[in-house]
Amino acid sequence: MEEMKSDREVSEFLLRACHDLRSPARAVRTYSELFLRDSGGLEGPAVAQRIGFIVDGARKIDALLDGLAAYAVALQTDSSSFQSSRLDVLLRSVLAKMDKELRAGGAEVVYGELPLVAGNLDRLMQVFEHLLRNALAYRGETPPRISIDAARQGEDWLLTVRDNGPGVEAESLEKIFRPFERLQAKSGTGMGLAICRAIVERHGGRIWAESDGQRGSVFCFTLPAV
Repeated sequence: MEEMKSDREVSEFLLRACHDLRSPARAVRTYSELFLRDSGGLEGPAVAQRIGFIVDGARKIDALLDGLAAYAVALQTDSSSFQSSRLDVLLRSVLAKMDKELRAGGAEVVYGELPLVAGNLDRLMQVFEHLLRNALAYRGETPPRISIDAARQGEDWLLTVRDNGPGVEAESLEKIFRPFERLQAKSGTGMGLAICRAIVERHGGRIWAESDGQRGSVFCFTLPAV
């Protein structure tokens, strides 16, 4: 039964990958053919528009492939690459990397004292980065305010990333962690939260989202305490 479930999950993943890759690939092909056919008699603006479609389609393919590659790397995470580090140190590195984006979005990020954990440092930084990007992408009318906290729960640390966005409907709280799921059709590649889940689970934790669909969202994940 478990093997059948795994086969279904792999099949669903591949079907979603093919579906998302097919549309931009067709756009590249169609508008390239139109350009080659009609370029001799077209005026400048029409040529520029069709080239724009080609470039946009190619960029979407690149973004999707980058997401797939990152997901594949996340799936390979194992304890042989783990090191000890404080999560607030890793978070500060992520904030420095994203400083321009956060400023452009008017975002404020606050965090308390974060614990020492053992893990793949690059992958754990990816978790913070994807969750921050998620808050920037699904923002409300007011500037994003993101708070990150930690609390000890038995043998684990519970990390929470809270935002003030529009929230997530109850029926979407689980499916947003599936590859290629998007709450908005044109928002990102739909891989960020799937990558987060793959990383957290391979660190022995779990990740989930909480929201009433109106007043922001809280993304929670656990990591084993050192």
